[in-house]
Amino acid sequence: MKKSIFLILLIISSLICSAQLQVKEGSFKKVEGFVNINTEKMFDDNDRPYAVLKIKTENINDKQRRELSFGGDAQTFFETEYKDGEVWLYISYYATFLKISHPDLSSTEFWFPFDMEPKRGYELTLVNKPAIDEEIISRIEKLENSKTAVAGNPDNYGYIVIKTGSLEGATVYIDGEEMEMKTPFVSDPIEQGPHKIRVVMDGYETYSDIVAVEGKGMRTVNVDLKKEKKVNTVRKKGFVFIPEISAALEIGFHDDAVIDNHTMIMPQLNIEYMFGPKFGIGVGTGVMYFNNSFDAVPIYAQISYYLNNRKIAPFINLKIGSSINLGTHLYENGNRYIYDYKTSGLTGAITIGVNTNHSRIGLLFDIASLQYKYDSAGTDPTVKEKYYFIGLSYSYMIPFGKKE
Repeated sequence: MKKSIFLILLIISSLICSAQLQVKEGSFKKVEGFVNINTEKMFDDNDRPYAVLKIKTENINDKQRRELSFGGDAQTFFETEYKDGEVWLYISYYATFLKISHPDLSSTEFWFPFDMEPKRGYELTLVNKPAIDEEIISRIEKLENSKTAVAGNPDNYGYIVIKTGSLEGATVYIDGEEMEMKTPFVSDPIEQGPHKIRVVMDGYETYSDIVAVEGKGMRTVNVDLKKEKKVNTVRKKGFVFIPEISAALEIGFHDDAVIDNHTMIMPQLNIEYMFGPKFGIGVGTGVMYFNNSFDAVPIYAQISYYLNNRKIAPFINLKIGSSINLGTHLYENGNRYIYDYKTSGLTGAITIGVNTNHSRIGLLFDIASLQYKYDSAGTDPTVKEKYYFIGLSYSYMIPFGKKE
């Protein structure tokens, strides 16, 4: 019993010592009507007007408030002015994030949810919040009382404690199983030995590690979740509907052909299944508008590959299939007549371009099979040619169905 009480006090004391600075959720806002008129702090080192950020504090005394330090990227400048219960921060209006640090109270980062304006006033609330609550204390007590329920010798079991600093509510996985409790997290009694942990939170990079648990011990893992870089919100596992339009100019040279240097326009409808943010396969069809008429319907399979999972990603798309002829056409070229002209057979395309969330735009290389007869002396045979095109393609990705 004494050992149990000691362990509880040890865990609680370790949590109390890890008090965390954090920006109060929803506290950042623009102060209507406030304009920076402090003539001594009007412009930063880039001669751009400052914005003013009023930082209100909770559970931070005056001495601690004056020991706060502020940082950002290399292009951001700061000047501070201490007020009663507040810190006024004169800050470059183009700042993207703010790092607030204290030698005894840890540090926190806040990413501005919208662009600030020069000379305008804003405010947020900074809180010094101990990383402990009644839920954790109650859970530790219950876990100690449940030791008799473990399989085998209770002395062969320990605990995993996972803390995510000022962030709370991250999902924890241990050995692939999702835990019900979010961070700050205390595990059930867990058998000694190595265990794989994973910490997941929306907007942050996933943290993974292998930790060793000792019998009757507590393994504490302090996780510094990194802000996730902008990722593509469309290319997730599941189906994507992709309307597409292509326009291309013929670049082939044919000794026998009399139809040269024409344009092709092809509206298309595609469906792809994304296996993740980088790879998808699908099928599609469309209508080939060639030589001023609707000539064929292509039916093809396609593969798309994206070089990364970021918001902006280079991609390559490959299509291959066959065209179904819509009819024959008669053309005149001087004294020569072309008849029984049709577009059918092998068709394919390669598109290389850039994807930005929903939109894809790229350089298109297309091939189409054409077949025609022509009469220059009355007896010329059927001619089959491959025609080559270069142009541009634009498509729009619309996710549907279940996403992971």
